[in-house]
Amino acid sequence: MLHVLIVEPYTGKRARIKKMVQEMGHIVVGEARDRVEAIGLMEQGWPTLLLTDLMLPRLEGLALVRQVYEQRIPVVTIVLSDNTRFDYVRQSMQAGAIDYLLKPVKAEELRRALQRAEERVGYFHAAHREFVQAQQFFERLDLIQPGEVIQKHAEMIQSMQSFEEGQQGERLGLFRMLYAKWHYVLKKHGLHFDEPISWEREEEAIAYFQRLCEFWLAQSASAADNSVKLNVKRACDYIRENYRSDHTLAEVSGRFGMSVSYFSVQIKKYTGYSFVNYLNRVRIEKAKELLLQPNLKIYEVAGEVGYDTLQYFNKVFKQAVQMTPGEYRRRLGI
Repeated sequence: MLHVLIVEPYTGKRARIKKMVQEMGHIVVGEARDRVEAIGLMEQGWPTLLLTDLMLPRLEGLALVRQVYEQRIPVVTIVLSDNTRFDYVRQSMQAGAIDYLLKPVKAEELRRALQRAEERVGYFHAAHREFVQAQQFFERLDLIQPGEVIQKHAEMIQSMQSFEEGQQGERLGLFRMLYAKWHYVLKKHGLHFDEPISWEREEEAIAYFQRLCEFWLAQSASAADNSVKLNVKRACDYIRENYRSDHTLAEVSGRFGMSVSYFSVQIKKYTGYSFVNYLNRVRIEKAKELLLQPNLKIYEVAGEVGYDTLQYFNKVFKQAVQMTPGEYRRRLGI
């Protein structure tokens, strides 16, 4: 079953096409008169099939088909036209359309075209699933707490990243549509994220989306500050449970869906310490417990709490406790 967006400037013709599509067992998820309306509906509903008129004389339909193709949007396209010019057919096919049907469209021709579209949709199945999940995320954006927003947004990005290397074009298409959807939502709420889209590599796109999500949270943070704190608390709990590992600021912030700069500010706000100082504080507190065991050598304690060298452990311990580990033991009579 296809989810069809029909783009046709004339109401009567649009109604006729809609009726035919529905009688063939498919769902019409949107109707548009021109390219601008179509893009807006695609950003909201993300159909599996775009059924568009060529829209002479401006050829807006052709421009729409090209936009879908160039942005790798996982939507199958069929062009409708009452013009038989070969160059229009050729340009439509070069822009990714799977068929070019002449008006008035005959039912059997449309049926065959829709059958071919269903076969092609299977190729886009995984990418379209990501679009649907993203749509569900944005539909609930006003209803979920900021901590969950960060978590769900991070999961969505990670899911898009899971596409194999050969599907990089599809990943970039998903990122482009995610960009469009975020800005549609911000505009609807009267907000403007003024950072231009300038990323060229995937890592830059991911960091951009983290900043965009954080911008959204900043605008609604007053109502949900506790939820943001909860997400930072989860990050701190993760550090406390895994203090032996060689954590980096980028690794922990990415794990919890935050950019490095945002997480740096939030962990300092939540704990009173920078990321590195908080990690060292957790390790030193654990080291103090282990130093109470006289059978453990100091270098063994250092290794147990995640320090590679005894020298660095001694330095960090003295900075935190104002004495060396050996002095700490002697003061306690160990």
